[in-house]
This record gives sequence, C-alpha cells and structure tokens, in this order.
Amino acid sequence: MNGFFHRGGRRVKRGLMLVCLTLALCLLTACGSETTDKVSLLGNDLSGLSREELEKSIEKIVGQNPITDDIVVRFLGGEYTIAPDDISVKYDTKQMASDAMNAGTPGFFGLFGGSDEVEEITPSYTYDAEALERQVNLAAAELNRASAEFSYEIGEDSVTVTKGGAGATVKKDELLAALQERLAVGDFSAVELEADVTSDEMDFEALKSEIDRPVQNPMLDLKADPTGTVMLEAQRGIEMDIEEAKKAFEQSGNEPEFTFPVKFTEPTMSMQDFQSKLFRDTLSTVTSSFNPGLKGRTTNVKLACDFCNDIILNPGDEFSYNGAVGPRTYERGFKDATVYVAGTTEEGVGGGICQVSSTIYSAALHADLKIVERHNHSYMITYVPLGEDATVVYGSKDFRFQNNTDYPVKIRVTYGKNTMTVSLIGTNVSNKTVEIATKRLSSTPFNVIYQTDPSIPVDTQKVKNNGYTGYVTESYRIVYENGEKVSETFENKSIYKKLDKLILENPSTPEKSGNYVAPVVNPDPQPPVTEPPVTEPPVTEPPVTEPPVTDPTGGETDPSEGETNPPDDGGTVVNPEPDNPPEETEE
Repeated sequence: MNGFFHRGGRRVKRGLMLVCLTLALCLLTACGSETTDKVSLLGNDLSGLSREELEKSIEKIVGQNPITDDIVVRFLGGEYTIAPDDISVKYDTKQMASDAMNAGTPGFFGLFGGSDEVEEITPSYTYDAEALERQVNLAAAELNRASAEFSYEIGEDSVTVTKGGAGATVKKDELLAALQERLAVGDFSAVELEADVTSDEMDFEALKSEIDRPVQNPMLDLKADPTGTVMLEAQRGIEMDIEEAKKAFEQSGNEPEFTFPVKFTEPTMSMQDFQSKLFRDTLSTVTSSFNPGLKGRTTNVKLACDFCNDIILNPGDEFSYNGAVGPRTYERGFKDATVYVAGTTEEGVGGGICQVSSTIYSAALHADLKIVERHNHSYMITYVPLGEDATVVYGSKDFRFQNNTDYPVKIRVTYGKNTMTVSLIGTNVSNKTVEIATKRLSSTPFNVIYQTDPSIPVDTQKVKNNGYTGYVTESYRIVYENGEKVSETFENKSIYKKLDKLILENPSTPEKSGNYVAPVVNPDPQPPVTEPPVTEPPVTEPPVTEPPVTDPTGGETDPSEGETNPPDDGGTVVNPEPDNPPEETEE
C-alpha cells in the first residue's frame, strides 16, 4: 500500500507541475500581448490594434475632434473666458495610446474570458503652464471689484444717496489650482469662485463736500469764451446737515439707498435780469498822461494796456496785474526805459508799466471794488494822485483786486498819443459814486546834491536826476448812494521817500570840485491837508523835472531830461541813504 501511494504521489506531483507550466505560459502570453483589448476613445473602437495601429487611429480620432470648449471663470456675477488657444491646450496622444494598451477587462490571467463591456479611454491633455498663469492674472484683473463709491441724486427738497457697493478680490492661487485640476482630467466646466466681500463705510464728510455748493446767479462762461458771449444758468445753493444724513443712513438698515432733507438757497437773479443789466454802466473812468517823446516808456505803457484790455471778471473773480501782463522781457516786446537805481535814474526793461497798474488801481477804488493787494511806490509819482498809485514787481509784488459786485466787470484800457484811460464797465444798481480823500501826514523836502564828474565838459552842469519830496499819506474811501454818504473807510497808508536832486558838474577850478549839498530848495511847512476828490485835478506836486542846468557857454541840455513823469520804480531801487540796506527791485 505504501508503494502504491508513493507511486501515486509522484503522478499527482507531475500533473500539478504541468498545470503550473501551462498557466505560466498562458500568463506570459496574456501579459506579452501586443494588441489592445476591448477599449474605445471618443466613441471609436480601438480593440485588437497593435501599438503602431493604435497611435495612427488616435491621431485620426483627435483630428476629427478638435478641442473647442472654453473654460469660464465666474466671480460675483462677472465672467472671464479662457479659450483653448489661450493656453495652447492639445491632446496627449502618446499618453492616450499607453492608456489604451494597458486597458481592457481580461478574465483570470486571460484564461477564462473577460467582460464583454468596452472600456472608454479618458482623453489626456497638455497645456502651456506659463500661459495658464498669465490667464489667471488677466482674469483676476478683470473680475476684481473695487469698493464702489457712493452716488447721489438731488431732488426738489432732499437728496437720495445710493450706498457704496461691495468690493472683492480674486484669490489667484485658488483659481490656478482649480484650472490645473480640471485640465488634468479634461474637465472644461466653469470655475465658480467664492469671494470675501468688503464694504466701505459711508464717509459723510466726503458726501457733504460733494453735495454742498453755493448759490450761483447767472454768470458768463469765460472758460468757453473769454470775450463773454456764453452764459451759464443760475443754480440753487445746497447745504447738507451731516447729522440729518447720519440719522437717515442708520434708519435705512440694509436698504441700498437712504434719503434726507437738505437746505436750498434760491438765486436772487433771473437770466432775463442778468442779460438786461450786463455791462450796462460805467463804474469808473480814470485818465493819466505820459510823455510820448519817451519812446521806450511809451511802448511799455501801451503794451501793458493791451495785455489788460477787455479782461472780464465774474463776481468773485480776481484780477492780477502780473498775471495779465506777464514777464517784462525784450522777447515779449518790452523796451528799456528810465528806472530808479541806487537813488538815481538808469535804463531798465519794462520801465513805465507801473503807470498802467496805478491807473487801474485808481479806477478800482472809484468803482468801489475790493482791493486784495497793493504796494505804493518808493518815491512819489504824479500821473495819479498820492495814495492812488500801485507799483508792481514781477514774481514779488502784485496789484490785485476782486470783483465784489453781483455782475461781471470788464476792464477797458485804451490809449492815445499822450494819455491812457481805464474804464471799468459793469452794473451800478444803487447809483453809487466814490471819492478818495487823501491826507498828508508829513512831508520831507529833498536836497540838491552837486557831484563832480570829469566826463562832462568843463564849467558845465548836468542834471542826473530830479528831486522828489517825501510824503506820508493816509487815504480814505467815501461812498455815496443817490448823493447820500453811506460810508467812509480807511483805504491805505502810503510812505514815499524823498529823492535828492543830483547835479553833475565839472568846474574849471580845482578848489570848486567835490561833492556838497546845497540848502533845501523846497521846504514844505504846511500842515497835513485833505486832498480833493479824485474827480478834481490832483494836487500839484513839486515839479517832477526841473529844467536841465545848462553850461555857461550855452551847451545843449541832457537829451534824457524833460520827462513829465518821474520814472517808475521799475528797476533796481536802492535806498540813497548809505546807512540803509538796498530795497527790493520795483517796476
């Protein structure tokens, strides 16, 4: 029996070995198969194909099924679309071929048969990673929402405010990760992004600055047309109460709008009234004279007149003389003319233009306009009364006045051969007239100084500059309406220094040479007096220029003399007294 089982055991072992060898061969056969099993791609059967046949078939299939699906990114109601070409999306044919070769549903080691179902291969894709990041940045820039500013609408007696909208920012890292996940599995569905929303608090101070506005009567649109042909309609004034607005805002809760009352101020003038009275009256007219023989000075005066002529000021507007005339340069047409330098006279560009600023100042006073900035000359001038002059220095001293009337004012500046005239044209609603009364508080007579100058002929004299008395004055503005005095107000205090007369001489005897001061020739012992109104001739001052001293032999006078007006402080003015520091240059 033992032998029987021994021999039978050998036969069983041999049979098992044969079975194992057979299974191994079948497994090797199944694993080493060079054809696809039951698979398909995009609905196309790829079963039983070799690797080479499979790749060709896949190329054909993808060629017939181009990638056209966009990926839409949605954020707070906004959308951004990423097209396949934007990120160079393509089929990964090699990966799909490998997936097809490895797919299928064989039975146990391929021996007992597999499932009859066909496995669908999922398409694989490639894309440009850098291009994808660029699209993420573009999507964020387009979809980000800044906090919207408030808006408002003005009604008949109230204001309705729409609250500021919410703001939010795209989280770019989250968007990039979501797109990468979709592209990895060929999912072209939309990406829905969530947002962290923030809202700005209501800025009531900013709201008030937006809403408040002054009442405005009809006016000229000088930006559209400086000549004054375009008119702007009147507008109501509005004033917001911040506490009223806050109360309405709190009561509105989550409502997008809130309404609160505001104070309105109605215009006092209709367009018809404005048009009928526009430039109806001449508010004032002042004329001053100049010496046409002084060619450079005359050119400067007329040029400054042209720059100021026909300038229009709306109510509240300011006139700036420096702003109107601009830099005094040769390139702009200005010439050399007599100016003061170190207590004497020399030539300087733009000399004389203070006559125009002074004449306009005098006209502004008599039109009862508001003076914003004015400086008197260092030395007296005679083309307008004392206290009614205005010197200017470009970039330093200006003459400015404001139109404080309810209607536009036009500056009309004209000139003739030896006079210039300033007329201020506007609207006189109260039959107003103005007088300027000037008191002389003190006067300081000038000296006559003789100075040796070997450059002139022997035994002759030459007037270098004429002398001017120094004065301290106070001016008052007296206003009348319908002939009745309604006000008298202090206007200015003006301090004019004396300027000594300088005579050059070249005596023939040495003992007579040298500098010396002659006795005062123009004492002024009179007490302070009140000047007459501007409508009367100005008080006669000491002669502006004395006749040039001629030499005993009858030589010619200095051709630069004979000026009827003293030179403007249009150049470098230096205190003639050596103990004092130099003054600022005046024009």
